[in-house]
Amino acid sequence: MKMTWKWNNPVLSSEWKTRMRGWRTALGIVSYLGSLLLIGFLYYLTFARQSLIEDVSVNARQTVGTAIYTMLAVVQFVLILLITPAQTAGSISGEREKQTLDMLLATQMSPFRIILGKLLSSMSYMILLIFTSLPLFSLIFLFGGVTPGDMAKLFLFYIITVFAIGSIGIFFSALLKRTVLSTVLSYLSMFLLGLISVILGFYLLSRQQIGSNPPPASIPYVLYVNPAVGLADILQSHGSFPAFFGSGNIRTLHGMDFWIGNSIVMLVIALCLLLISMYLINPIRHFPGKRHSIKG
Repeated sequence: MKMTWKWNNPVLSSEWKTRMRGWRTALGIVSYLGSLLLIGFLYYLTFARQSLIEDVSVNARQTVGTAIYTMLAVVQFVLILLITPAQTAGSISGEREKQTLDMLLATQMSPFRIILGKLLSSMSYMILLIFTSLPLFSLIFLFGGVTPGDMAKLFLFYIITVFAIGSIGIFFSALLKRTVLSTVLSYLSMFLLGLISVILGFYLLSRQQIGSNPPPASIPYVLYVNPAVGLADILQSHGSFPAFFGSGNIRTLHGMDFWIGNSIVMLVIALCLLLISMYLINPIRHFPGKRHSIKG
């Protein structure tokens, strides 16, 4: 009983009940899967079907399967980027607007449990959307070209990306009082971070290639903060995406796959943002010696 109380999170339980009982969750799942299915079907009719008519060999089927897999992976990644900030950016600011944040802080729940409950409730909905797309992705096995290991690696990266992007929304939600402003800044910071990191990263990479016989270049650290580059690395590993780093004569961090280093960096940044968010909602953060003075 004591262990059950310790791991019970009232915020998470309440959010789950509120979110999962409504009709919007079912409508969101249907719309999400419908969008993926429609885009995948149109891609098959427009590009893949003609290839199979002209060539029915095993290699042709695997090429089509890999192409459909890449297209669905990119579309789902874009949907994650579009939906996740909207799920988390109002987590804390919404409580402020409803004037219920002070009530939460007045309970026995710590800022850590409040932030964790808000993040996990938003993540659970996104993870639900991601895993409901598994049957659609499994149709690719009919064509070949993709292994279950490739798919497991992709979906693990999706979950890490949801956690990282969700922490950005939580941070702005804890920092700002208005949900609209925190949502706008979440999207804006995500867009600028992705754009600037790619421009600066490939500029630094091109500088390393100057000369008639340049040494093996190393991937600039600034690219490790961009999940889109990590996705490109996963997709190019089995030939379904153009080589993102050229000929491959490039060193990664400690010799590990780029997407692994990218995931580690995103997790570290996300944890830092969550710690800052916990500090921001702590009502006694400005008075570190208040309790001591009262006791004295």
